[in-house]
Amino acid sequence: MTITSRIFENLWVDYQPEEARMTDFWNKRAPSFNDHARREESRELRRRVVENITRKAGLDQSGAVLDIGCGPGSHALEMAHLAGAVEAFDIAPNMIALAQKNAVQDGCTNTHFQVLDWNSADLDSLGWRKKFQLVFASRTPAVNDRSALEKMIDASCGSCCMITQVATQHSVRDCLKPLVGWDEHKERISRSFYCVFNLLWLMGYYPEIQYMERAWDSDSSLEEAELIYLRHFEKIGPLTHQQKQSLTQKLVEISRNGRVYESVQSKLAIMFWTV
Repeated sequence: MTITSRIFENLWVDYQPEEARMTDFWNKRAPSFNDHARREESRELRRRVVENITRKAGLDQSGAVLDIGCGPGSHALEMAHLAGAVEAFDIAPNMIALAQKNAVQDGCTNTHFQVLDWNSADLDSLGWRKKFQLVFASRTPAVNDRSALEKMIDASCGSCCMITQVATQHSVRDCLKPLVGWDEHKERISRSFYCVFNLLWLMGYYPEIQYMERAWDSDSSLEEAELIYLRHFEKIGPLTHQQKQSLTQKLVEISRNGRVYESVQSKLAIMFWTV
């Protein structure tokens, strides 16, 4: 490994959240996350993204897809209409339970969902080495270091795709930043997208990138909002007791009838490469 590669790898790993907290976080968020994902406007955008990705991958009914960190199965179920089979997994059992329920509702019989930690997954025992025409990971921390990225590549016999947010404006999150001493520079360098691109380039691949603008409104209970924003701001380092209190107090102030409403503008990066 080159010195440059080690720098990017170490930078990436240093800013990853703790695994146990991640499982608990996504278990708690599963119901509301699924509600938003199942809305028709979200599904229509996802269909367009999936159609573009699967076309680039040359996916057809003879091909299989692996969805890493699938959540409630949103992308996996869209791909199920275009592929022969879809394997999908998530670290959060509540997400997988919802994905299985959604598969029944959507009539998708060629999908298999399971609870799995990508870091400890063994491709050979799973029978996944070089099995999938497309290996896909959307906005997930599962691919969180060089070995996880290499495992993603090793599972593919065709193409890989990652989707992540590279720039966002949040009406609520942005007003909370001064309360927690948020470091914009550290936030930028901690984004896995930049590390993935450079690692792929150093490994001899030629990743293609497309950008997509998105805007949406969301709402969550006060309890869930606190969970979401505490996790976000603790990605770089622990908050003090006073900072946590200030954040909670501000959320209470801006909430309406026990809910926190937010407007979001986001730039998504879709990175695609051939194995």
